[in-house]
Amino acid sequence: MTAPKLVLYNSDACPYAARAVIALDETKQEHEVVPIDLKVPRPEWYLKDINPYGQVPALKVDDKDIILESLFVAEYVSDLHPEAGLLPTDPLQRAQTRYLIHHWGARVQPVFHKASFTLDAAEAARSREELIVELGKFNKLLGDAHRKEGDNFGTGSFYLGDKFTFADLAIAPFLARFFLLEAYNGNKGVTLEKNPELKRFLEWKDAVLSRPSVQKATPSQETLTENYRKWVK
Repeated sequence: MTAPKLVLYNSDACPYAARAVIALDETKQEHEVVPIDLKVPRPEWYLKDINPYGQVPALKVDDKDIILESLFVAEYVSDLHPEAGLLPTDPLQRAQTRYLIHHWGARVQPVFHKASFTLDAAEAARSREELIVELGKFNKLLGDAHRKEGDNFGTGSFYLGDKFTFADLAIAPFLARFFLLEAYNGNKGVTLEKNPELKRFLEWKDAVLSRPSVQKATPSQETLTENYRKWVK
């Protein structure tokens, strides 16, 4: 089977686009990158020929077909290379992976956003407490992951054991931005690192952020702090 020609439309600072970047790195898939500047209006050719909504990432396949939305782009790349083992083959693990990603986006990420990007002390304090509660629930989801024989439950800190998989990949860019909790409002009240109720989450976060593909897909903290300043209320 001939490998398809892939062109990734990407913005380095976008956490959603980073999902595609990580998938391409993990699979060693050859591709071309076209940078898209999200700080300015999208060029007409991008809206007309690639993505009418102007978002990234977008993936062009063999100079004709377009795949939009970060999870679908990353899943397509993962499917091209089953040998990389990013997508679980076990139906239960795949279902749990999808829910973990959904739960993060629906429950955890909105609260993280509120806690990070407000200068109002009372609002920030409320959001900090809400974030800790949500992370506690997420901590349980991590601990409840279905492990099969050979997943190395006792030694692996990734979601499904010692193997970096799609759940780790999909949430990694947002973990890489957790430092933003303290970037603008001196949010020292979030003592996540010392919270015993978040032990599994903290081990998982450290393992994911140590992954070379995640590190390569993450801009410097200085760059991210400046890029996200526009969100601060």
